[in-house]
Amino acid sequence: MQLNPTQASPPAAPPPVTSATTTAPRGIGRADLLARVALVLVWSSGFISGKLGLRHSAPYTFAALRFALAGGILLVIALVSRRALPRGRLLAHLAVAGVLVQAVQFSSIYVGMDLGVPSGLAALIIALYPLTASLIAVPVLHERVTRGQCLGLVLGLGGVALAVGEGLHFDAGYLVGLGFLVLALLGISAGTVYQKRFCQGMEPVSGNAVQLLAAAVAALLPALFTEGFDVTFTADYWPVLLWAALVNSIVGVGLLYGLLQRHGTSQVSSLFYLVPMVTAGFAALLLDQHLGPLTLGGLVLATAGTLLASRVRS
Repeated sequence: MQLNPTQASPPAAPPPVTSATTTAPRGIGRADLLARVALVLVWSSGFISGKLGLRHSAPYTFAALRFALAGGILLVIALVSRRALPRGRLLAHLAVAGVLVQAVQFSSIYVGMDLGVPSGLAALIIALYPLTASLIAVPVLHERVTRGQCLGLVLGLGGVALAVGEGLHFDAGYLVGLGFLVLALLGISAGTVYQKRFCQGMEPVSGNAVQLLAAAVAALLPALFTEGFDVTFTADYWPVLLWAALVNSIVGVGLLYGLLQRHGTSQVSSLFYLVPMVTAGFAALLLDQHLGPLTLGGLVLATAGTLLASRVRS
């Protein structure tokens, strides 16, 4: 199966909110830089694993299996290592954040792609996450978005639009799929802000286990009642499922929450402008697909915008 070069799947205990707006500017450390690079690489690979997974299972079924496998592994680790298990309100908040970030986002991306939304258009919609998350964070977290960040965000969006513009086309048949892509965008935007606002006491391993298992339950219902749990287990399917569960769900979201712990939502979310570009690079290298001039120009513009937005420390 040949993938479009812009196809991507697309997947912590934050300090007090007030510190996010009062900490003095500082440079990016080596560990922090590596975490940012890893987040972009892992999140980019998630779109490809999702597309490959849809070859063997229906969207909600693939999502439910991904979340259940990842959540089960983390729960076993948490129990064996005697990690503190979340209780009370924190347990409920973790479940809500997990459903938004994991189930709503990734299930909706899978459904949108399965309904035939062009990969470029899907990447563009999800790449709006930095803008929507930043807008939500302003009234909810009282984060300050500076002029430099706004300019960086606009440049990043322009770069994404330029890069995916080569493959864009519209058709009335995509309207339902587009609706699911918008739902995915709202899921990750609201979920990451909710995570930082209400999940400050989260123990990373047990907390992520709760979130993934809550997402598995949320995805399982439509998988059973609308898809009949449609999956074909093959030798080609298992590596894709394991990658999606272990790398995309556990490592990817762990990196996201870790960065949100140390930085503001606007700064971290700006990294997602690089995801469609990095995915295009993966496709060109691994699938021998051509990068056109608009894609290359968009890569440069989005990178510049991301670097500009990231210069403002929060």
